[in-house]
Amino acid sequence: MKKLLIVTSALTLATAQMVITATASFAAIPQLNYTCPGKIEVHADQGGPVYINGKEAKLKVFNQNYYEAKGSGVTISIMINPDGTPNVSYTGPGRNNGICSEAKAASSNSSSHSSGSHSSTSKAESACLNAVAKKVDLKPSKLSVIDVKGAEAGIGVTIRVPNVKEPWSCLSDKNGKVQGVSYTGSEGDL
Repeated sequence: MKKLLIVTSALTLATAQMVITATASFAAIPQLNYTCPGKIEVHADQGGPVYINGKEAKLKVFNQNYYEAKGSGVTISIMINPDGTPNVSYTGPGRNNGICSEAKAASSNSSSHSSGSHSSTSKAESACLNAVAKKVDLKPSKLSVIDVKGAEAGIGVTIRVPNVKEPWSCLSDKNGKVQGVSYTGSEGDL
């Protein structure tokens, strides 16, 4: 009886340790906006959760560099490269699979994002422009919005900064409360 109690206690402790490790690893999920073949949309904010076609997915953490999100009949595999960039792929019904690509603006000439014509995102755009401008010590008028993506978790705004190789990423709610701002390239490029 004592042996059974010791084994049960050890298993309970091991399970608790795995849950703590999985929770800590969850925070390593980067911000994601990807499109996979078959009209599969994948979104995650920095730290998670992961959404597949707008619905929160069940996340399985294998280690700090590999995750699988399941939902909407597909499995999304997320691998974090040593430089912090993600590789995203999917497996769907009938074992269909492929590589997902980073979602881009529908048209690079689209300036309607920065003009405020979309009232549901204009507060987020304005707040993000101001937040990035403050980080890079420029006036918001010197920056340009190149992409806006809405999701359940918030509104992702991608911003081009002059003389910087990669864009900045910002997440805001629809009321303009900024949740985070980050440079998408290597900090050595700044």
